[in-house]
Amino acid sequence: MICWGVRRRGRRLVCGEEVRDPKVIEETLGLISEFLMRVKKHKDMLLNDVNTPFDDSIKALSGWMSSVVVVTERDKVIAESKHAGHEAGKAMVKLLSQARERWFRTYKPELEELIGKLQSGEAMIIITGDSFDKNKSFTAHLYMEHIAIEVERVAKSRSITMNIKLTGLKGVSVIVSKLLSGNRLRAMQYGLLLTDGSIHDDGYPEMTTNHIWQAITFSLIFPGKVYMNIEGVSLSDDYVSITWRLRAINYKGKFESKAKIAEKMNKLNNKEFMGFLLLATLCDGLTDIEMKRIMLFIGNLKHNLWSGIVERLVSYGFREGDGGYRKIYTVWKSKAVAVAKSMLSNPKIRALIEDLSQLPDAGKLRRLLMLSNMEIKPRGNSSVEVIKGLKMNIHVKPNGYIELRIKRKGYDNARSIWERLRKADYNAKLRQLSDRFFEVYITQIWFIDHPKLIIKICRVLRNMYEEAIGKSNAKRASVMAQVMTRLGCKDPAQTHGPK
Repeated sequence: MICWGVRRRGRRLVCGEEVRDPKVIEETLGLISEFLMRVKKHKDMLLNDVNTPFDDSIKALSGWMSSVVVVTERDKVIAESKHAGHEAGKAMVKLLSQARERWFRTYKPELEELIGKLQSGEAMIIITGDSFDKNKSFTAHLYMEHIAIEVERVAKSRSITMNIKLTGLKGVSVIVSKLLSGNRLRAMQYGLLLTDGSIHDDGYPEMTTNHIWQAITFSLIFPGKVYMNIEGVSLSDDYVSITWRLRAINYKGKFESKAKIAEKMNKLNNKEFMGFLLLATLCDGLTDIEMKRIMLFIGNLKHNLWSGIVERLVSYGFREGDGGYRKIYTVWKSKAVAVAKSMLSNPKIRALIEDLSQLPDAGKLRRLLMLSNMEIKPRGNSSVEVIKGLKMNIHVKPNGYIELRIKRKGYDNARSIWERLRKADYNAKLRQLSDRFFEVYITQIWFIDHPKLIIKICRVLRNMYEEAIGKSNAKRASVMAQVMTRLGCKDPAQTHGPK
């Protein structure tokens, strides 16, 4: 039977009107079919007499904690970060072990019974949401005595999430010592609360997560008494994960709302802002090693709330992109490496991230560390101020000539720059790079009659030449020398490098 859900007293829905619309039934059965497929795919973990969904997490945490380095004076920072994090880790292993025992006794038998009822058509399926509008969520709810399953088609997305909520599991409170303090710690708290975290109606900071590294991070940046419990099990297409819920007991009433937090962001200095950006990136961002970029995703609904934060992002080189129902802010190449280095410049914070990166599900942390350790090879591009307030990249061509270039999203933005350059007597050109991006450029022949600009360009080229010499890149140094000679710059070979 399929029926529309009605909310009454208690946390569970009850059956209301029976569903008779064939299209709604078809959409519902599609969700149920996907659920059964995922259960079958992960049957060795869900329906096995030896294995459980909690085993991998127990193994991961136990292995991580067994790698403790003996505390020494020289290694004090790293040892402190390990000690503090492991207090949370031990509590998590305790909860996982209890859940494992109850899985065999209670949850697995109920899951097997439910699957049998679904296959025979005897199960009651309660639905909520909108089955027709893909911009709205649509969810199928399945209930047994101790398990509650939600299979949701996510709004504005083709993805389907599946959560098995487990009742009867008690949580624990853990005392985590303070590793960081002051405004730097507060900035990191802001970063988590404005992304994956939330503020409970009772005023407690809290978070629900499927990542071990994130659960431990929450405990470390809200030091003191933290209550944690296992809420359930999540089934993705590729893996099974544990859903954790955490609450910072000692911080009740310390944060009024997300809007108030966003207002306070303007008071952070640059170093403190990097602490905020670190947590925001790890929660709602992406680090791409191959493309050498950092991306931060901001939903359209909260974009206005982040207006002051966005201005700070732009000042660090982030550029806005349209991701449909969200904005994407991206910083590339050398600027991305510089941002990554700044986020991890504090020794204690870097030690913490290095420690947590050893956990199997901490790929985000490992990629950020890799990016921060990179050195970007020069590509012949640097910037020079052509007119007041406008910098253009110096692009060195293989033939020893250069172009000044600047890329902008949208024709109107690019044309306004082109007009400013034309008014300043530069014969700038405008070309289209893609559907959304345009480039304004000035070839070497058209700025050769601007001696003040030539002086600026020569200064940048000389730095690039010296960098090539310092890295023993003879080929690049030769090209740079050729460019400088053609522009009439001082011959670099007179003062640098072999003749």
